[in-house]
Amino acid sequence: MNQENKKQVIIAGALGVVLVAVLVYQFLIAGGPAPPPKAAGANTSATAKAGTEGAKVAAPKAGGKADDKVASAEGPTRLKKVDVDLDALLQNINVVTFVYDNEKINRNPMTPLVGRVIAPTSMDEKDSQMVSPGIIRSKSVSGIIYNEFNPVAIVDDEVITEGYQYPDGVVVTQIEPKRVWFQWRDTLIPVELKEL
Repeated sequence: MNQENKKQVIIAGALGVVLVAVLVYQFLIAGGPAPPPKAAGANTSATAKAGTEGAKVAAPKAGGKADDKVASAEGPTRLKKVDVDLDALLQNINVVTFVYDNEKINRNPMTPLVGRVIAPTSMDEKDSQMVSPGIIRSKSVSGIIYNEFNPVAIVDDEVITEGYQYPDGVVVTQIEPKRVWFQWRDTLIPVELKEL
């Protein structure tokens, strides 16, 4: 380490120690951050005449209100203690009767909240039996033209885009630079790009 780097490390360390000392003083010794400055009011002339002691000497207005403001500006903020009648609060609580069986929701709770929702298609029994993950994995992805907004793939010598749906219900959900994702029922099946 050369001489210049040593000077920089020493200066950074000294600044760090000063910062920690100021924070410790502010939060532990002084009792928190400094209060906000007082708004200019009617007693500014009295404080200007008396100097720094003017806030303590300022003449109170009706009922000693000025003393309360001065006292709150000098020290940390204190919470006032308020008497609350808990029984009265509890009596004001309204109990709502709710029967879950009578309430109908407008959406299927199994539908994902994020992502695209693909509408179900009507399939025959024999069509659904013909599709299987093995048949989907045997699809040949021979080319992908990847674009962030509109990727295109060549699957079984057919050009497809995201969202394309085969007649048997298999849907192309996503096209990545090296693979295509197919969805069949609740199953996502990736098919890698065929290397030439």
